Order: sequence, then structure tokens, then C-alpha cells
Amino acid sequence: MPGPIFRKDYRPSSHLIKTTDLDFDLRDTETIVSSRIIFYKNPAANNAVDELFLNGESLELLSIKVDGLDANYVLKEDGLFLLNPPDEFVLEVQVKIHPESKTDLNGLYQSSGNFCTQCEAMGFRQITYYLDRPDVLSIFTTKINANREHYPVLLSNGNLIEETSSHATWHDPAPKPCYLFALVAGKLDFLQDEYTTSTGRKVDLRVYVEPHNMHKTAFAMESLIKAFEWDEKRFNLSYDLDVYMIVAVDDFNMGAMENKGLNIFNSDCVLANQESSTDLSFIRIESIIGHEYFHNWTGNRVTCRDWFQLSLKEGLTVFRDQEFSSDLRSRAIQRIADVIQLKTRQFAEDSGPMAHPVRPESYIAMDNFYTATVYEKGAEVIRMIHSILGEDGFQRGMKLYFERHDGDAVTIDDFVASMANANDKNFESFMLWYSQAGTPVVSVEDEYDENSQTYSATFTQNNQKTPYTIPNQFGLIDKGGEEVESGLIIIDELVKTISFKNIKSKPIPSWFRGFSAPIKFSSDLSIQNKIYLASFDTDPFNRWDSAQSLWLEYILNPEQAIEKDLFQMIKNLFDNESDYALQSEMISLPSEQILHQNVGKIDVQEVHNQRNQSILSVANAFKDELLELYYQLNIPKAFDLSTQSIGERAIKNTCLSYLSKLGEYDIAYQQFINAECMTDQFGAFQCLLDSENPYRAEVITQFYNQHQSDVQVMDKWFSAQCIASASSVEDVRGLMKHELFSMTNPNRIRSVIGSFSQNSNQFHCQEGYQLVTKVIIELDHLNPQIAARFAGIYNHWRRFTTQYSMLQEQQLNSIIQRDKLSKDVYEIIHSALKGKT
Repeated sequence: MPGPIFRKDYRPSSHLIKTTDLDFDLRDTETIVSSRIIFYKNPAANNAVDELFLNGESLELLSIKVDGLDANYVLKEDGLFLLNPPDEFVLEVQVKIHPESKTDLNGLYQSSGNFCTQCEAMGFRQITYYLDRPDVLSIFTTKINANREHYPVLLSNGNLIEETSSHATWHDPAPKPCYLFALVAGKLDFLQDEYTTSTGRKVDLRVYVEPHNMHKTAFAMESLIKAFEWDEKRFNLSYDLDVYMIVAVDDFNMGAMENKGLNIFNSDCVLANQESSTDLSFIRIESIIGHEYFHNWTGNRVTCRDWFQLSLKEGLTVFRDQEFSSDLRSRAIQRIADVIQLKTRQFAEDSGPMAHPVRPESYIAMDNFYTATVYEKGAEVIRMIHSILGEDGFQRGMKLYFERHDGDAVTIDDFVASMANANDKNFESFMLWYSQAGTPVVSVEDEYDENSQTYSATFTQNNQKTPYTIPNQFGLIDKGGEEVESGLIIIDELVKTISFKNIKSKPIPSWFRGFSAPIKFSSDLSIQNKIYLASFDTDPFNRWDSAQSLWLEYILNPEQAIEKDLFQMIKNLFDNESDYALQSEMISLPSEQILHQNVGKIDVQEVHNQRNQSILSVANAFKDELLELYYQLNIPKAFDLSTQSIGERAIKNTCLSYLSKLGEYDIAYQQFINAECMTDQFGAFQCLLDSENPYRAEVITQFYNQHQSDVQVMDKWFSAQCIASASSVEDVRGLMKHELFSMTNPNRIRSVIGSFSQNSNQFHCQEGYQLVTKVIIELDHLNPQIAARFAGIYNHWRRFTTQYSMLQEQQLNSIIQRDKLSKDVYEIIHSALKGKT
């Protein structure tokens, strides 16, 4: 296995690239790629070199010339060395590649008969020999030759400068690293619109899809236009090319890719309509389309110096897409959704064997570091900078960042320096957030001095040698529900006491509003005070967070006997809450994944049973209220995606979920057959799948017959069955034999194995583990990147009780002992076996 690559070993390239001219001859059984690349000496690299290494993998070299003469080179498995390269020279290379047989979905490959690319992080080296690193930027011109009858649409980055019956040529005037290169060729239709930027540029907007999906493109276009408008209004950033294209493909490892001017998307992140997409799907699509567009500035115009700086573009752009969604929709619900994801995925990652800083120090396989830490925790770090500086200060920092670095490949330090310099602030101590792995733990103890009317709170950063800089948005609420103090305090010492004067009575504190720092926080707040905050806090996020804390107590420590008071709070929600989306979140119990993080050793069945029992208790206690609210909202209504309508559907389906636990299957079945949108149909479908009942087999067949021609809905069909508590290992095996199952399509395999791994009631047994291990081993030969994601399912094996941990350890050992294991899977398994949790 290859050794790790370290951030400290970064060196600038000895050469840079001025222009890259690519010529593709696309054929059915092979593709010929000819490149003409102009190199020049890097003025920042002072060392003389006698060889220049060019990355290249899975390439058949046909010819290579330097300045028109046969090159002097040494060929290696992962590239070639050019010997004695001049300071300036023209390199001409011709290679043969086989996109038609690629199953790892990297470089140039085929999806549903169409050609497409994925070059981030290191896919371009599978297209031609090149300096495949993000700090080498070049101007690209791409000529695509193909049989136009088979491939009528030929696309690449930039602007179309020539098109004939045999080829199309595209030129991108903005220098970019090769990871942003893109090519698409195939039979595609497109939805077209136009946007005029604030600078007066008319931009041709296009969403390309396979012809049978044209009816599912309108929402993507609406989302794209909203993203253009929002980035101009909020960040004063406008688009810089004449055309912006989105292409949807079914076979894609990630969600989407921000290639300059030609975004390539997983179909699941583009295609949507009322009949096939849930509300959550619509919101996710809107967010991802925004995310990829926002990369035009935060990622493309200013890119990363090296892959250790990945969060420079991803953390910042996730923050921007979260703000986009918050400004368009409910800020509170968006924040709740983001924090649930952070706690479920990133907190778990931070406590496991693959824990790493937001800016990692080393990696073996870079694809393994497209993680929740780099993306979601990275976004939280940006959010803290925003909290410290405020909106105006943050925008000053962004403006300076672009003024200094537009067109450059830079580091996280460069970004933070722009924020600091623009606001005359010192962020030196703040950088610990980028360099240290793990989730900080903060506790608070408070006291009130009645004589001096002083309220004091002492915050302690536990298990730390060096303090983090932690922003804390807070409010102090008196017994009458009035907010007597609010604002921002900075906790920048290991132990820090904050005092508030002229406080007439002991307040109830609301700390870390809006989850103002990605920490684990503990306080001695009483259950009664948590109930008070859940009812009366003026910050809706902290209302929800207080409720979640109460649910954790109720599920895991039922002997605390808080049911009466907790249920009174829930009763008040049914009686008084007008925000249905918030009510839905507040009466929903924490997931089993969250519960697992809040116990010592994980006894899977015990946690599952405790949570189920709590759900039944709530359902029984509030059956009348659940029925009343359900029928109040289950009325014919024109479909729309307003915040109000989404909230109504959310609480209605939450009520249905509780009622189904009480055996109200007739209600769920009626909703299933009468539903006018996918949110309601799929909500009922999930309820009916979760236990054995007279309708279960029928709705599985009905749903399939109704939607079998829709790829995205079929992913839902597979997923709902695999995650349902009533589905056995044998059921999952049966689905893997279904004619619509595919091991080579990432969405389909995720819908089965990814979903099954979250089915704690069925997955955690020897047969379940063996099934997933078999898939990991088989998939490693087809698509190591996806195989490595599944290998991470076993990361926390040490945290389980013995009957589970022993079985998981056996699976890890059986995988690592195999020959020809990919570096992607090896890194995950090796870390799990030697690491902590």
C-alpha cells in the first residue's frame, strides 16, 4: 500500500501551464485524446529540475513530443517523468483510453450511453498525462470529435467557439485547474432560460437531461435563477461567462461537480416534480444547485493550493448554500436540519478512527477526505467567523479575499487573513478550529447573587490544553418570559467567567443560540428549566434543542420520571404552536444514530426498544390530538412549495407516523392511494413498510407498478424497504436480485446498502454484517470510492457491546486480509482496526 501524503511536504510545481488544447476523438470502443500543452518555469520555484513528473493512470501512451521532437521520458504505473525539461516548452501527447469500460466513474466514462467526466480530485490523470494538482491553472480549449448522430450534443467548459457536423470546440477564457475540466457528449435535450446579471451580461442558462426527463427540469431552472439573484444580492458576485450549463447523469459518485460553466450533477440532485419528489428532495435540489453555482467564485475563481485546503472551497460554499436556503425558506428549520446532519455524521466522525482536522495533515486516498468534517464542520467554522465579525464585517472580508486572490490557488490561512485584515482583528488563536480534530466539550456552572443582582456563568473547556475561540450567542430570560439580556460572548480561555449586572432575579439562560459553535455542551439546567426554554425561548432553534435534550433524557433514562411535565409541553404545542414545521421537529424523537452517541457501550437492540417504547408512549398519550391535527390538514389543496405548505405536510406525516405505531394502518393506506404528491405518498409508504400489516405487500407492489420507469423514485422504493424495521436480511438479498438493482450505479447501491446499514433492527447481526462485507469486497473492484464509504460503516465497532463488536471486528479482518485491496478501502479498514472509538 502507498504511504501517506503530508501537508508539510507541499512544494510548488517547478513548471506551470499557460494553455491546454485538448482534442477528443470519441468512439464506441475507445477514445483517442490528443493534447498540446504549453509549459513555463514557475517563478516561485527556484530549484532547477532534471525531471518533471506528469500524473497519468490507465492510459495507453501512443506518442509524446517535446517541442516537436520525440520526448525523453521514463514511464511509470502512475505517470511519467519527462527528463531534462526546458524552462519553456510545448508538450504534445496522444493517448488511448476506454471510457466505455470504466466502472469507478472517474476521468472520462460513460453513463447510459453518454460520455461525461468527473475530474475532482484526481480524475484528470485518467484522461491524459498532466500536472494533476489544483495549484496549476491553465486556459483550456477543447475540441470534441464524435458521430453527431450518436452524440448530437457536445459540451465542455467555457464558450462555444465552433460547431460543425463532426465536432464542437469550446474555449474557457478563465484559467482553471484540471480538476474543473468537464466534457459531456450524448443524446440530451435541454430546458433554456436567460439571466441578465447586475453587470449587464446576458447569460444563456441550460439544464441538459435525457429526453424522457424533460418534464422534471423546471424546478432546477427556477433554483438556478434564484441562486444567481441571491449571490448578487447577498455577496455582490455575478457570473462571468456567456453560458451556464447543468447536465444530469444517472451514474455519479457524488452529488454534483462545479466544473466551470458546465456543472455535472447526479440526476437525483436535479430532477424533480410533484409526482416524483418529496419536499425534502426539492429543498435538497435547490440547495445543491445553489452550492455548485456559488462555487463559481468560492472554488473556481479562487481555488485551493493543495487538497489539504479542501475546506477553503467546500466549508465556505456549504456555509453559503446554507445561508441561501435559510434566506429563501425557514431559517430555523434549515438550521435544525443542518445541525441534525452535523451531529449525526460529523460528531460521529470526530469521535472515530477517521477523525481529522478541518484541514487534514495527511491522507492516503484523497477521496476519503470528502467528509462531514471538511464540509459541514468546515461550514460551522466559517459560520463562527461570520458570528464574530457580523454580516458587514464578513462581507468586508469576502471583498478583500476576492480582491487579493481572484485567479489564484490559495490556502485557508489566506482566507482567514483576509477576514482579519479587513476587520483589524487577530484570528491567530481561532486557527485551532482548523488544526485540531475532535469535538470540543464545554460545560457551564452559574450562580446568582441576589444582593448585588449579579448573574455569573463560568464556562470550562474540558480536556483541552489550548483554548478554542468559541462564540456564544445567548439570551437570559426571566420567569415572566422577558429577555433581560442577549448578545454574543467569546469564550477564549480554558475557564472563563462572564458576569451580568442589574439582573433583578435569577434568569434562565439560553446558551449557544442557533448552535453558534460546533461543540458538545453540558449544563446543570434543570428539567423544568429545559421545559420552560422549549416552550418560551425566543430562539426557535434552542426551543428545539431543549426539546431534544428532554427526549434524550426520556428515552435513555426513563426512571427520571419527567413524562408528566414533558407531555404537558407537547400538549401546549398541539394547542398553541402555529409553526407546523417547528412543531413537527419538536415532537420528533432523536434518531437511533443520535442515541448511540449518547450512551456508553451501544446495545443496539436495547436502544431500538427504548426508542420504540417512547414513541408508543407519546402516540398513546396524544392519539386524540394526533388524529385531530392529521384530519385538519389532510384536505385537498393545490400543491405548492411555500414554507407554510411544507410545514403542514411535515406535521401531517409526523402525526401519521405516530398513528401507524398504534396500528392505524387504514389511515396510512388511504393517504397512500389518494396522495397527490410524493411527500404524502412516500410518507404513507414508509409508515406501512415499518411493521407487518395487511397492506404492506400490496403497497410495495402498487408503488413499484406506478413508478417503475422513474429511476429516482425507484431509489426511494429500494431505500424504504431496506431501512424498514420489518425488512429482514433475506428481504435485502432479494432486492439485490431484482432486475432494477445494479452494483455499478452508486445511487442504487446506496439506496440498498446505505439504507440497510441504518436499519439497526436488522443490520446488526452476523448475516447483516456478512452481506455488507460481501458488497464492500465486490464493489472495491468496481468502484473503490463507494466501497470505501461503505467500509466506514464499521468505523465505530469498538463502541458496541461485545456481541456486536466481535462480529464487526471479524468483518474488518476479513476485508483487510484480501489481496489487491484499493488504497481507498485499505485506509478506512486499517484506521478502524488500529484507531480509537
